[in-house]
Amino acid sequence: MVLLSAMAPAINVDITNFIFVADFWGFVLALPIALFLAFWLSAVKSKGAVVFGAFVGALIGFLAILAWVGTLIFDKPMPNANGAAIFFGSVLLCSAAGLSLGILVDLLIARRRSRDYRRPEHDFAEQH
Repeated sequence: MVLLSAMAPAINVDITNFIFVADFWGFVLALPIALFLAFWLSAVKSKGAVVFGAFVGALIGFLAILAWVGTLIFDKPMPNANGAAIFFGSVLLCSAAGLSLGILVDLLIARRRSRDYRRPEHDFAEQH
């Protein structure tokens, strides 16, 4: 049996580390941006599903930054990483990932229920 610690020896998240703090507050600041834009740009009736998809996308962005720069996967953080770069990178990546997944969920819902989102066909011969 392969232990989890053998595959990823680090998997320790120190919440007092500047990497986690900067990534967390970047994620918190990116949430209103991603959720509002996903809600506003949504074309489907179930906007809650789109907003939930945007939240999951932002969470994936948060975990990606934490895994890439922090100690989620590796045993040492990335050398020369500073809090400001992590914060602004987290804001940008979490916003973009949240909006991208929100739009993807919007497209999947619209594709599944395409009857609700088609324009009615008009017979122009009857109108003129």
